[in-house]
Amino acid sequence: MSIEKGNIDLMRLQKYISKSGLCSRRKAEELIRDGKVSVNGILITDMGFKVNPNYDKVKVNNKLINISDEKIYIALNKPEKVITSAKDEKNRKTVLDFTKDIPQRIFPVGRLDYDTSGLIILTNDGDIANKLMHPRKKIYKKYLAYVKGVPNDSDLEKLRNGIVIDNRKTAKARAHLVNTNEKDSLIIIEIYEGRNHQIKKMCETIGHPVKRLKRVSVGEIELGDLKVGEWRKLTQKEIEYLNNL
Repeated sequence: MSIEKGNIDLMRLQKYISKSGLCSRRKAEELIRDGKVSVNGILITDMGFKVNPNYDKVKVNNKLINISDEKIYIALNKPEKVITSAKDEKNRKTVLDFTKDIPQRIFPVGRLDYDTSGLIILTNDGDIANKLMHPRKKIYKKYLAYVKGVPNDSDLEKLRNGIVIDNRKTAKARAHLVNTNEKDSLIIIEIYEGRNHQIKKMCETIGHPVKRLKRVSVGEIELGDLKVGEWRKLTQKEIEYLNNL
């Protein structure tokens, strides 16, 4: 089906989709598996299928996609009560509502809970997104967790050594107490996994439920003084860090 011409390199279909800026490579594989991708009018569900980027016509949900040449990398300070998604079936506000003036199609890398604020990276670079989300890279994400009560040294050690949640032990975390007013405490927690509601479940397990959660860094990319709801383009140094992952 793919048309080979000259020395054009063929590309795996999921990689082509991610390079278009539609989504990450992992999400692209889901789209292929779910029968939502066609090449030259023929439905493709084979993960090993390759396309010729110059000649094959790839459609996702019957919409033609193309590879974007210009790569965009955005850091957004996500407010609470905002969905980390390109769209929401309940018509709730999403992270893309804050980046409407960016002409390129971008998507969020990973997720932040609806009621969690802080740093979320958006891009149209599927390869970078895949690296950032892959557990093998062990990219730590730092959170400020405002919790109920005052965790003791034993509680913090449990976080550091791993806790069983959802019948599976978490990887070792970095955790230390910042301050407390005897009723509530602020803990800095760093994890490289991305399990569902992970930090909330970890803190719940040690008896100190999270009252508020904010992500302040992803690897070497920091939120800094970026105001809630505002975004900035990543610096060249930050982009080089991502490319070297």
